[in-house]
Amino acid sequence: MNKEDYLKLDTDSAYKFLSSELAEGKEFSQLLESIGMSKVELEKKQGFYYIKGKIMRKPFKGYATPKVEEKFQGLQREK
Repeated sequence: MNKEDYLKLDTDSAYKFLSSELAEGKEFSQLLESIGMSKVELEKKQGFYYIKGKIMRKPFKGYATPKVEEKFQGLQREK
């Protein structure tokens, strides 16, 4: 599957595709090469992570990506 075909898949189909490729014995680097993406693209743009031999995904889009302002507001102390 090339990058264009991969990007046409919805989230569930993409997850199933990536998981099935790994289950068939493909290495993660081979999988990335076959879909024409880097690890960073897969993580940041697609929300899929390779952890301990499995593909994991974010629970929902935007999860654990707080805005910088919100992150640092909690660190400031009121006087």
